[in-house]
Amino acid sequence: MKKLLVTMFVALLMAGCGEDEETTKVVEDDTPTSQGSEKPLPVLASNPELPKDRNLVKPSVEVSTNTSEAVAKTFTIADLSMDMLWVKPGSFEMGSPSSEKDRFDDETPHTVTLTQGFHLGKHEVTQSQWEKVMGSNPSEFKGADRPVEKVSWTDVTSFCGKLTASERTAGRLPAGMTYQLPTEAQWEYACRAGTKTAFSFGAGLTSGQANISGGPGETTAVGKYPANGWGFHDMHGNVLEWCADWYRDYPTGAARDPVGPADGSLRVIRGGSWGGSAGDARSADRSWFLPAFSYNLILGFRLSLRPASK
Repeated sequence: MKKLLVTMFVALLMAGCGEDEETTKVVEDDTPTSQGSEKPLPVLASNPELPKDRNLVKPSVEVSTNTSEAVAKTFTIADLSMDMLWVKPGSFEMGSPSSEKDRFDDETPHTVTLTQGFHLGKHEVTQSQWEKVMGSNPSEFKGADRPVEKVSWTDVTSFCGKLTASERTAGRLPAGMTYQLPTEAQWEYACRAGTKTAFSFGAGLTSGQANISGGPGETTAVGKYPANGWGFHDMHGNVLEWCADWYRDYPTGAARDPVGPADGSLRVIRGGSWGGSAGDARSADRSWFLPAFSYNLILGFRLSLRPASK
């Protein structure tokens, strides 16, 4: 059923870093902490009418005084003005309970333990940041501070590779670290920010809390809506975010540092979008696209810095 919907959707739509002189030191604290039916392919709501147009990576360590927050350190990729927040290792319940409204059968609840911390972008990658690395801007809704969209999984991994190469050449990356997409487990862990409810804001979500259906009907500048408890903006809504994993049902039982299946045909996307409902933006909601698919103006991403994938 899912593959049929993917085929139909693709058929309808297919009628596709900065440098400076100093050295970055990314400091990590890996002390673990404890955090507490079939689904259709995501589509745009009601075919909305589109507008015709539209240094140094210098780290600053910030230790939170709020013990409920997982973010302890941040640094900024200065040439991109991109803030990267530190996410401590820990355990959480991934997926959703059977009682959760709008849930699907592929959200099987299971305990996940992340033994290594990682950095994750405070915001979705913007059009200006994309253009500085890639030299072009594919987005439909133009705006330097809006999230880049209409980018495929292949496109965004190319962005990650180019940024990594640039920063490594400049001597600004610790050995073994790369810019890449977060795993699906890392994404949900950061989205939940220690919560167990359907959304990081509680049991419900409004268009005043996130850019979802009922809002402006297009992307908005990153950071316009409230951050979750760990400081991340737009984990719910604005644009769907690619993850590193191939899509497949979760394994049974608890998981430790999951990275998804070794192969597949569809890549995971998370977080809902400006054209989707609140249910589509739940912390546990899972969606997917073909990795080369880039024709949809709800597809964006968020950058992660973590050890190179094996």
